[in-house]
Amino acid sequence: MAAIKRSRTPSGAASARRLASLDRRLRRQEEELRRLAKESAILSRRQRAILEALELPESPRGHERGVIRSLQDSIVRVQDYLLKTADRIENILTALKQHREFLSNVNQRVLELGTKDRIRLELDVMKNTLSILAMNGVDVDGSLVKDIDKLRGSLKAASDVEAMERSKSDLDRRFDGELKRFDLDSIWSKKKDIPGYR
Repeated sequence: MAAIKRSRTPSGAASARRLASLDRRLRRQEEELRRLAKESAILSRRQRAILEALELPESPRGHERGVIRSLQDSIVRVQDYLLKTADRIENILTALKQHREFLSNVNQRVLELGTKDRIRLELDVMKNTLSILAMNGVDVDGSLVKDIDKLRGSLKAASDVEAMERSKSDLDRRFDGELKRFDLDSIWSKKKDIPGYR
């Protein structure tokens, strides 16, 4: 009987050790499961926040666009607008360069001309300036162009030089008043950036 008790005791201790080891492993696995469940909940909250920020449902399908696709479409539209604007600016700069060359030619000729020719050239410059502004969408006073043409047409038959000078002076005041609507100082300050201007 004593031999039986001795044989059972060691196996009972071994079982107890195995049970204790299994219990420790089970606790570790439960802790790992709790940690994984906590991480899964955090990831789920993050995913919901990301989907909400992207304006997508919780189970997005391929055809659903979301905010990123909308932003991409907006960026494409802005790029198209900028390309068109760049073309328009290029046209304006080309016109300004041609206008500068025209003014240089006028400047060379004006010293050799009489009063009528000088007034005619100044009227051409005024009309050219208004044409460039109008061509590029600037709203200018259309009656100025008519008055320039009218004064230019009356130059041939005019004999009273002083009357011509007065008419031109009145037109100059109106023309200068029209140009004062624009911030010309800031435009001229950028002339270094305009091709053809130095």
